[in-house]
Amino acid sequence: MGSLLSDADCLLTEEEAGSPELHQQTVPRKYVHRASVAEVLLTGWRQVQPDHFILGAQWPRTHSFYRPVAGVHDPLLLAETIRQAGMLLAHAGYGVPLDYPFLLWDVSYQADPARMTVEPTPVDLTIRATCHELRFRRGVLAGMRCDTDIYRDGERLGGGSMRLDCMPPETYARIRGPLLAAAKRPMVPAQADYRGEAMDRVLEPTGEPYHWRIQADRRHPVLFDHPVDHVPGMVLVEAMRQAAGRVAGRRVVAPFGLDADFVRYAELHLPVFVRAFPGPLDENGGRVVRVVAEQGGEPVARGVLNVRPISAEPGQGGRYQ
Repeated sequence: MGSLLSDADCLLTEEEAGSPELHQQTVPRKYVHRASVAEVLLTGWRQVQPDHFILGAQWPRTHSFYRPVAGVHDPLLLAETIRQAGMLLAHAGYGVPLDYPFLLWDVSYQADPARMTVEPTPVDLTIRATCHELRFRRGVLAGMRCDTDIYRDGERLGGGSMRLDCMPPETYARIRGPLLAAAKRPMVPAQADYRGEAMDRVLEPTGEPYHWRIQADRRHPVLFDHPVDHVPGMVLVEAMRQAAGRVAGRRVVAPFGLDADFVRYAELHLPVFVRAFPGPLDENGGRVVRVVAEQGGEPVARGVLNVRPISAEPGQGGRYQ
């Protein structure tokens, strides 16, 4: 996994940095496929050139799920911010109808840990976004890649990319209909009566080393923000993060780099298993962990995570442990 944090082009222009209107309020939740306003991270957008955009985002000092650890923002906020950026631009920037389902093919990011610290106020972010690999079908955007550079106080915090497809509802129904009709069990099986941090855990042991089954509570207000007919991509990403954290044992680590690919839909009514393949520790105590999610013996998602240790205060280990 190559670093996205180069010294070149690391500063915003004066015009880009001086855009306070980008941080006044959240964008409409429908543009980022969120039911809860509280889960909308983006706060504005404008086009600066064809296929080039500037966006605003804000991270709270804490979050109900993506919680900070030891004064460091959860890096998975980057993945969710990039996901929302691509969806916002597909709808608002390219006019994709709001009833079009999206298919997320991949998401990646790299972050500078030194710029992820939590301050006494929420952090306003400015995002440079470039959309390319644009494909259109009958005049409507059918797919694209969105590359982002993310800035905090005018300096580059990190960056990443995502690729998505957009499809008419009738196409989605034709693809998904037969699979959903063949489901033998309810789409929303009964869940354990989880409370607190137990609700946030998405992995349960199988008895094999570095091998778990995904057991995500369908009532989770963030991971299952709205009704879905498949396991959401961010649930698979969270499973990758938790698997990498289990590899670390009692040390507290955070994924400051992620490269995740989604191969096919993961069905809700069938078990999904996760395997982790840890690499060697580097001189700073970090490591690269490769994770594969499988259903029916076939991959549904793959991820490579670059995890680094962080100093956790007592009682702040959370999901990283």
